[in-house]
Amino acid sequence: MREIFQGVCARSVLIVGPCSRRNMLLAKLIGKRTGYLCDVWPADGLNGCPVRTAALLMLLDAPHVERSAMHALAASCEGASIAMINADAGAAWDDFISYPAVKGVFFSDASEDHLVKGIQAIFDGEYWLPRRLLCAHLEHTRTSREPTDVSPLTSVLTRRELQTLKLLAAGNTTDHIAEMLNRSPHTVKTHIYNLFRKIHM
Repeated sequence: MREIFQGVCARSVLIVGPCSRRNMLLAKLIGKRTGYLCDVWPADGLNGCPVRTAALLMLLDAPHVERSAMHALAASCEGASIAMINADAGAAWDDFISYPAVKGVFFSDASEDHLVKGIQAIFDGEYWLPRRLLCAHLEHTRTSREPTDVSPLTSVLTRRELQTLKLLAAGNTTDHIAEMLNRSPHTVKTHIYNLFRKIHM
């Protein structure tokens, strides 16, 4: 097997999907933009090859990797982070939540910069999920609670973070939230970062 499976300490990215020209070019781009070792492997080529390193991010090419293969990869690749690329932006929130161990989702129209930032964020221990999925998760969480429940968020988040969260869940952009709260976009981004860190998202 290649170096990526030999326990290297450097950060490595593995695109799991067809060894198509598109994926090969994407691997080259990721390697060039991040400096990380990046390769492409077919999903069936990973069977029986457990990966045990926190320095590996597996990017599953969503249209080409079966859900059962995702479960097998999550079980055998202990310590590796998993994200989906080329995901269907029209898919339901439940579809994404059911995927095991996924820390990031990149829709098929994700820009090069968005993908690079997301990869680096996942390596830094963060989740990288589209705003639509985060809002759907918040709405699902709210509607599944008893009306009499007091949200633990009120004791964890500041008043300004709660305001920001409500506006974000309503689908407002960072710039629009900044305008509504009379704050700079940078301050709003800080509030968003802090509130997601506090609620472990």
